[in-house]
Amino acid sequence: MYNYLKGKRVAIVGPALSIEGSDNGEFIDSHDIVVRVNYANICNPKDSGTKTDIIYYDGSIHDYGDLKLDYLVCAYPETEWFFEERCLKSVKYLSTLYNHRVVDSDVYTQLKNSLDKGNTVRPNTGLIAIVDLLQSELKSLFITGLDFYRSSYVKEHPDYGSTDLTEISRIFKSGDNGDYHDIEKQFEYFQQYVTLDPRLKVDSFLEKFVNFKL
Repeated sequence: MYNYLKGKRVAIVGPALSIEGSDNGEFIDSHDIVVRVNYANICNPKDSGTKTDIIYYDGSIHDYGDLKLDYLVCAYPETEWFFEERCLKSVKYLSTLYNHRVVDSDVYTQLKNSLDKGNTVRPNTGLIAIVDLLQSELKSLFITGLDFYRSSYVKEHPDYGSTDLTEISRIFKSGDNGDYHDIEKQFEYFQQYVTLDPRLKVDSFLEKFVNFKL
């Protein structure tokens, strides 16, 4: 997939509420490749665009209908403790329908270890996708609708659409088997490391929270 990304202008689009009213749809679709995460629902094309070329998902089963994807990517590798129980069945099934890959275990392990030396912080699909995409020689990466929970989810999100940020944070911190999603540690990682990449561009909402050191 990295060869496929080489030299391309890429946009990654998430389900954050901050995407509403952004009017970035045409700009998103102007990119060579558009990436979405998990459910990959397009709520308002005026804000979210219409193209979908790659989806990163969390290892659970999703119905992508008639989408003609170039790649479908499981964000969690075989080395993660829950892969066999939660991801393997989906990976096997979806591999029969799509050009499928699993995120490289070395890339994932390095990310997880950077978030917490005890490996107790599990990165969300969005951050994994950003880090993985930047392993390639893509030309640029535009991020929108992924704001590290500076806003909640769009109301159409099937799991958290009606959930406020306080409750989302509580749910994430509860975790399981000793690891959990730590929103702030992920944002700190993004700020400290990812924003150093000159290929990175973010939407106007996330830009308010990011201090680019370029």
